[in-house]
Amino acid sequence: MAPAIRLDSPEKPAMRSILVISAASRAAFEAGLASEADALALDLACDAEIDVARKNAAEWIAEARGLNRRCLVKIHRLASGLSDGDLDAVVAAAPDGIILPDACGARDVQHLGAKLAVREAENALPDGSLKVLALAADSPAAIFELGSLSRAARRLIGLGRDELLLMRRLGIAETGERPEPLRVARALCLFAAAAAGAPAYDCAEPGEGQDFARHCTQAARENFAGKFVLTAAQAKIANAAFAQKN
Repeated sequence: MAPAIRLDSPEKPAMRSILVISAASRAAFEAGLASEADALALDLACDAEIDVARKNAAEWIAEARGLNRRCLVKIHRLASGLSDGDLDAVVAAAPDGIILPDACGARDVQHLGAKLAVREAENALPDGSLKVLALAADSPAAIFELGSLSRAARRLIGLGRDELLLMRRLGIAETGERPEPLRVARALCLFAAAAAGAPAYDCAEPGEGQDFARHCTQAARENFAGKFVLTAAQAKIANAAFAQKN
């Protein structure tokens, strides 16, 4: 098994915080650039203005690179029928990574890899240069496929999950506490990341106070490499929590 390639380098430290922002909002992008987030994640699936978001993302990737900021793109899930259009719009800009939501094991990561390989060739990019961060524990079916991700390590730069989506699919009400099924999914994501030789990233969640800081500290202690965040304030907290680890 080939080792996964991480986004770590002497010039760019490990991603402690990945700030998810709407690719349809220039204000959100500028706020992201002004934040301390280690990486920006332009979300193409969070707004109805798909064409606007795609056009913005292609332009903003280049802008972020000019400022030496890492910029990933979160595409629509493969089953939506919209991911091809997302990739057509952003691959030429060579983002630092493609975030694949609702991934179901190695099958989906390899499927995305095949799509990326075609577009790399079309855009004169090195084969395998486009990497994948898979949100791979978002459904009951995906949980049972986590072990297969060790076979999809060529492009894999990380694993994460959308805990709120999994909660909805399991019919679990939000109570402020993490029930046992979610704790199991969290642990299995860590196991899968370790087996694939890739870092695990903790899920996004609301809050910016002591509770959020405590969650970040716990995630770092559990060997998550970093965390998806929703605000600049969260990015600052996450950076501090994961600083000792990275």
